[in-house]
Amino acid sequence: MIQATNELILGVELNDAYAQITYYHQSVREPVTVGAPEDAQELQFPMGLRRDSGGSWHFWRGEPQSEDDEPDVFRIGDIFGKLRRAEPIEENGQKMEGEELLCIYLKTCFDTIKLLVHNSELHVMVTVRNLTEELGALIAGALERAGVERRRIYLQDYLSSFYYYAVNQKKELWYQDVALLEYEDEAITGYVLHIDRTTKPAIARVEKAARQPVDEKIRAGRSEQDWKKEKDRLFFELLKKVFERRTISTSYLMGDYFNKSWAERSIQYLCYKRHAFQGKNLYSKGACYAAMERAGLIVVRDMLFGGRDMIERNLGMEMRVRGKDTFYPLVSAGINWYEAHHVCEFTMNDEREIRIISQPMAAGESIVHMMRLPGLPSRPNRATRLRLDVYFSSPTKFHIEVEDMGFGGLYKPSGLVWERTVTF
Repeated sequence: MIQATNELILGVELNDAYAQITYYHQSVREPVTVGAPEDAQELQFPMGLRRDSGGSWHFWRGEPQSEDDEPDVFRIGDIFGKLRRAEPIEENGQKMEGEELLCIYLKTCFDTIKLLVHNSELHVMVTVRNLTEELGALIAGALERAGVERRRIYLQDYLSSFYYYAVNQKKELWYQDVALLEYEDEAITGYVLHIDRTTKPAIARVEKAARQPVDEKIRAGRSEQDWKKEKDRLFFELLKKVFERRTISTSYLMGDYFNKSWAERSIQYLCYKRHAFQGKNLYSKGACYAAMERAGLIVVRDMLFGGRDMIERNLGMEMRVRGKDTFYPLVSAGINWYEAHHVCEFTMNDEREIRIISQPMAAGESIVHMMRLPGLPSRPNRATRLRLDVYFSSPTKFHIEVEDMGFGGLYKPSGLVWERTVTF
């Protein structure tokens, strides 16, 4: 059951070719993918911008400018590719900061959503193929420039978006394994979503099952007709690898590449006693569902997602709270590393170190991570207040920062800060 909300929830897919946006608001029953300004049926925004002489920004598809029009001041294509590769942004002698350019591009995309004008509480989940610390910082910075609050900015990769899309469909579609078949970089790749229900909570994972190149090297000079037959054969063999020893209830084919003009045998096999769907907006819709979960509008009960960007260990500390010894959680397993951040303050007794405990989200041994505090001033018990900041820079690496806060007006802060990086 999806809760209605006056907040505007956006799922944004970014790649080298285009951007795509799916939104949810109380005005719609289910997430809706936005059409391009020129053609509402076109669900992709071109990855190019131009600025006219009046200072207004517009999408640019790479077409040459008409001689009758006043020349544009600035034009740039392949925006996301340039940013991802950290290439300099320059056109007609004009340089632009990458974060600023991405901010302008995202605002131009957002302007197509009329609801945005009347809505101040905006949640945005951006999904990309591969999420790095550098790319994540760039995207988050651009969104903050665009006016989105940092606490309402979320990031994840494509496979995480696939998971969120799949488990928000009818349960009979994902009660067994779910396959994703994607054409990218002249190859077909098959992924499988599997949910291990033997654990409490259940743990879901997406794994690559098979990959088959279909480039010109593989084509090897075949005629168009022969190449269609060969592609069908190669796709069929890949499907058998994906489906072997698995019970798959549903398959999703991403993009326009797959069609019956060449994949007749393969699609017939794919659809035999199984559900199969083809679409273009799975990733942006999955990102929207994920943002809706973050906003508390939907709940995937009794399940954790162990994606490649997800933290698989719980972090916490043993503390005395209201007179009772307890385990105080810092970061919970099953969340994206980019969102894993916790700040707290606590008082110390006579200890000269802190102990952070990491526990696997499934079965396994706990690990104690010690952090010594050399130089910490000697004070009476419970008269030293520390500020603890824990954050992640990858799924397997977290950083600890501890600052001496003194104790009210009795003991001034020493100014000491201790840092440690831990890799699982």
